[in-house]
Amino acid sequence: MRKLLPLIILLFLQILTYAQDASTATKTSPGSNKFVVYGNAEMSFMSNSDSKGFGEVNFKPIFLWRISPKLFVEAEAEIETGEGSVNLGLEYANMNYMVNQYLTLHAGRFLPKFGAYRGRLAEGFLNRFPSNPAGFGDGGIGASVETGFGALGALPFGSMKVLYDVYVVNGSHLLTDTANAGQFDYEAYIPNNKTMAVGGRIALVPFAKSNLEVGFSYQNKSGTGDLGTVNEKVSLSMQAVDLNYFENIKPIKSTLRITGEYRHQKVGDNAVYLKADGETQYSFANSPSAWYLSGSIRPSLVDSKFFRNLEIAYRYSNYQRPKDAPWGGSNLTSNEYALDYWLHWNSLLKIAYQVKDQEPSTFYASVVFGF
Repeated sequence: MRKLLPLIILLFLQILTYAQDASTATKTSPGSNKFVVYGNAEMSFMSNSDSKGFGEVNFKPIFLWRISPKLFVEAEAEIETGEGSVNLGLEYANMNYMVNQYLTLHAGRFLPKFGAYRGRLAEGFLNRFPSNPAGFGDGGIGASVETGFGALGALPFGSMKVLYDVYVVNGSHLLTDTANAGQFDYEAYIPNNKTMAVGGRIALVPFAKSNLEVGFSYQNKSGTGDLGTVNEKVSLSMQAVDLNYFENIKPIKSTLRITGEYRHQKVGDNAVYLKADGETQYSFANSPSAWYLSGSIRPSLVDSKFFRNLEIAYRYSNYQRPKDAPWGGSNLTSNEYALDYWLHWNSLLKIAYQVKDQEPSTFYASVVFGF
């Protein structure tokens, strides 16, 4: 983190320089308050040697309030049936203040800024697959939401842009129960001790047409265990590198997209857990990593409407789990093949086949409607 501080300070000095030239006079009126609803609905079907049938049905409305040209609120509620009953939850509620075109401050419960997949590419109408890569979903590495405060923006350097995102959040809670010892509750609404997590992401968009983005993320929390317990000061540090690239290939009249991400986390060696007997203490080396690489091609430049709405995708993912963890013992790999048909720019039908370690090969079909 010390190596990142000079870079963060330099970025904010650059932001302040730009801010001197930006206009701060904004006229507001009662009629400037605007409201709109976006979101998506999703339904899935799965079939393998163990089960067959329709699975999750999700409805996720996103509410956007524009209070003034500088103030807006974003919130998402999720109604889902994934656990066999209807559940209603608050995904995020984030308040934003646009200082200028280079800096936005925000606070609340927001999509994660660590890495790129969970916060930007996992939504149903962006993900070309009905599932998550190994190690990137529940039980994997990293949060799907965070609670805290942050600053984000973009700085132009000629035809190149630098994107930045820094934040302070409650961070992860270490789990110590027998089955999940060494894993984390990433989505707790309230803190469990006196420490918070500090993190950030910086990304480079080197080309004027913005078809390539490469990012690096870091997050650290000095204490993840419950207050007053032996694990109160168990630390957690995480790093990630992500890639997002697309290109129109005119000779084959198609659009190629490649995305990928590598994540690694290191849990402090001072963590102590209890075995099933409730008395025997033990610990283990807890340093998992996960990565995926995905590619898709869509003949979006051909004349036929049917064929230009088709997209073929493949994704390989790998989750290296701690050997001695109760939830570890071996690495997980997953190969996923998908054929998608775009009904609209934010609505699509997905047909996929997944081959994953320790699970039966599974056929998926899902439909996502964005609105």
